[in-house]
Amino acid sequence: MASSVQPLVLLANADKWLAESLESVLTQAGGYRVVSTDKRQQVVELARRHRPDAILLDLSLDSRSADSFGLCRALRAEAAVSPATPIVLMTAGPALRAQQIEALRAGAWDLRGDPLDMEELVLRLGAFVRGKLELDRHGVEGMLDRVSGLYNETGLARRSEELAAFTARHGMPLACAVFRPLEGGLNGSAADRLAVAFRHAGRVSDAVGRTGPTEFTVFAPATDETGAEGLVQRISDAVARSAAVKLQAGVSTAPAQPIPPAGPRRLGSAPSPLLALPAELFDRARDALG
Repeated sequence: MASSVQPLVLLANADKWLAESLESVLTQAGGYRVVSTDKRQQVVELARRHRPDAILLDLSLDSRSADSFGLCRALRAEAAVSPATPIVLMTAGPALRAQQIEALRAGAWDLRGDPLDMEELVLRLGAFVRGKLELDRHGVEGMLDRVSGLYNETGLARRSEELAAFTARHGMPLACAVFRPLEGGLNGSAADRLAVAFRHAGRVSDAVGRTGPTEFTVFAPATDETGAEGLVQRISDAVARSAAVKLQAGVSTAPAQPIPPAGPRRLGSAPSPLLALPAELFDRARDALG
């Protein structure tokens, strides 16, 4: 990975042998610097101190907690872990569909189970980190709406593509909802209050963006048509309570497809096709608004 400064990975894993193997592969094949720990209580502090470009987190570090994804949630809430920082979770045994969905809800970008394909992990991590470094070079603020902290159109386009790739890879549906006020004529300050209301209404698993002065778009992974109806209702209710604005929404969904067959994949081979291009989902949802 060409860079004047090697990207830094925070590796948190309780399995000493696996941690050493991962560190070796990441440094030698991936060209990363690695900071590692096997102690849960050190993970957040290391993230604050080093501001890593990616985090590989072993779910077993949370094995004593009722919420095995609690540490992931804590990391995603940290200011030192930007929205562009990929968090990849690892678990012993196969990564079940329910776990994949919970990983998304906790703010992770991926969940890898056994058997762990080291080559694929490094390739996928490389794609995530390249996107994160590009955002860093342009300034994360160039991808965010300055008032609300939501993604702007550029940032939403990038994050929605990552979500589309994830859902396609794991056989999950993907929904897009576009919102506008039922009645127009909001002035600048009212529109900004509406934007802030959307930030608080969104879930950590969703990509929420401001795609116009009073237009907001949500990409929701693992969400089918029924789930999209619930998402629209939840956000509409939350915004009505906090900003006293009634919303209209247009929705489009890409249904779940069979998971691509597992098997060896040559370096440089084509990735699995997406269920639908995010831009197409966005256009269909916007058209549904009329």
